[in-house]
Amino acid sequence: MPSNSTASASTRTLPRLTPEVWSLLLTFSGAQAANAVASVFLNLFVFVVSGQLGGLVAFDAAYFFSLTFVFYAAAAWFRNRPPLAPYRGGLVLTIAFYAVILGLNRGASHYVALLGLLYGVAQGVYWFGVNLMSFDTVPRDHRIAFYGYSGAIQSVTRVVGPGLGGLLTGLLPGLGGYLVVFGLGMVLYAGALAASLRVPLGPPMRTGGAAESLRLYRTRPDWRLAFHTIAVRGTREGIAGIAGVYLVYLATGAGWAVGAYAALTALAQMVSSLAVTRWTTVERRAASILAGSVGMTVGASLLLVGASWPWVFAYGAVSALAMPFYTIPNAAVPLDVMDRDPAIADHRVSYTLSREVALNVGRLASIGLLAAGAGALGGPLALAALLVGTSAAQAWIAQAVRRLAVDFST
Repeated sequence: MPSNSTASASTRTLPRLTPEVWSLLLTFSGAQAANAVASVFLNLFVFVVSGQLGGLVAFDAAYFFSLTFVFYAAAAWFRNRPPLAPYRGGLVLTIAFYAVILGLNRGASHYVALLGLLYGVAQGVYWFGVNLMSFDTVPRDHRIAFYGYSGAIQSVTRVVGPGLGGLLTGLLPGLGGYLVVFGLGMVLYAGALAASLRVPLGPPMRTGGAAESLRLYRTRPDWRLAFHTIAVRGTREGIAGIAGVYLVYLATGAGWAVGAYAALTALAQMVSSLAVTRWTTVERRAASILAGSVGMTVGASLLLVGASWPWVFAYGAVSALAMPFYTIPNAAVPLDVMDRDPAIADHRVSYTLSREVALNVGRLASIGLLAAGAGALGGPLALAALLVGTSAAQAWIAQAVRRLAVDFST
């Protein structure tokens, strides 16, 4: 017979989000809708115009490389201004990036690495603002609910966006569908910019720059452990975005199939995100992360069995169902470690810089391994092996979360 505490946990109601948090959720969802429409097909566009996996790897490596350093530049550019300023600036720069893509058209094949750098600048400024706005606006006891709702809403947009994009790329000849998709993404980014007008400005940012972010790593053991968990998380993120696009297109040769794959995986994530939001508690956080890691590893292992489209779609569905069990509780871990710092108002920018360095170190490590492994094993097998390895590695984060023992009740 279940205990009262267990029954209470299973039937608990979600916290009511404040109007400020709902406004943040609205503008984030608008930006993610634009990402769902445009960014899914950005990697595919790069692969199609370059004609090789090497072009896609070069684009993503340049993107993650510039993303790392742009955070430090953004901290200097927007010093003593609220996080909403870089968020809006990042949206404007992202719109400008897609305008460049539209202007280059097929000529983008000559500037793959440069375009990756430019995209990293735009998205680096954007995510610098996003991360700080999340910390400033979302109360601690609302974070799991916020990330759960956000994951579910984004999953809806990720079903509709890729589905529409896949339809356009299938109907319009040549690169026409891709260019229309990017234009639609620009409109949605503009809508997110307008929605951000309702978000509170937040306190001005103060930062100690690179030296302060390094000092936090050296002097705070709990942050050092959190830093390591973020780097491990980055190893899978670095190749996951490439894997779906590359493997689906390789198996089918059709852009619409990539859209269908993205829509299928988004639908699975949407269902799973809602379940995780209701099931996951602080006490279950480590167990949830472990379950998600096991599920993602099982999904990736399917790619070692076969590389035809049914196997690739099966990998996507299983991994998408498992992923929210890992991502939703994991997203709040760095924020809760930051909450332990009594001087967080002065250090929050430095924590954000440190977090992004960790994430991009992990991403670049896996991209580097993919570049090296593709030549020896071939692209599909190298990707499959890395996905299995990096998914299994996420299980270590569950143990780290137990060691951190973040107490949400204080």
